[in-house]
Amino acid sequence: MSSPRRRFAVVGAALALAAPLAVKSADAATTNTDTAAAPSYTAAQVLAGVKKNSTDANKVNSKPHINTMTRAKNVNVYQVAKGVYAYGSGLAVDTDGSDPDPDPDHQGTTTFKDSDGKSLGAHRVPFYVLGDDCYDKKNPCPHFFYKEHGIKGRQFALMFYKSKVIGAIFGDTQTANDQDTSENDSRELGEASVKAASLLGINSSGTEGGVDNGVTVVIFSGSDWVVNGTNSNLNSKTQAMVTKALDSLGSSMHL
Repeated sequence: MSSPRRRFAVVGAALALAAPLAVKSADAATTNTDTAAAPSYTAAQVLAGVKKNSTDANKVNSKPHINTMTRAKNVNVYQVAKGVYAYGSGLAVDTDGSDPDPDPDHQGTTTFKDSDGKSLGAHRVPFYVLGDDCYDKKNPCPHFFYKEHGIKGRQFALMFYKSKVIGAIFGDTQTANDQDTSENDSRELGEASVKAASLLGINSSGTEGGVDNGVTVVIFSGSDWVVNGTNSNLNSKTQAMVTKALDSLGSSMHL
């Protein structure tokens, strides 16, 4: 479970995608590459399509979610294509999992495990966090609840920030409670692992890192988009799916 943590206000830069970017290796940050085959659809094109389709008509939640960093109730989830869900928020750094971290709020486990049954390592695996239940205890849920939309552990997503796009998996959950806007609330959206923040060029410290706004997460539901692997290779496997995801989404949105 994602633990409560201190959040520091960080001014989020405006999101402006330029040329598509790619991860060259399992531990490399996203960088421009002239040697990799260019996708049919660029990250900029796909992100523009996601934003165009993020309309009230496509909104999944009827009650707003909480931006994990700013605590503002202004985050919504949209179905931007069949089986594809997107939201924009900040990024709070989740240090939990099998990798050690100096964060005093660090916990040694994650909700979802790798294919060997081990908790994910936040320093090695780029993962994002969703609420672990329907806060409202209703069906259908007024908030976006992953179990209602074909989303499981290690579900693939694209994450966009500034001029970068990476792949990430669903790795941890935000615990529910009954307080209005307290720390650790299943209505929160916007938390991701140390590795995800690092790949996106965001300060990845669990105590001082993160960004207030400007991150877009696009989740691909269904069993075909569940990533199998271990802590040692989940990052490389996930980044290898980025081009496929851009092309699939670009095509489904008829860009």
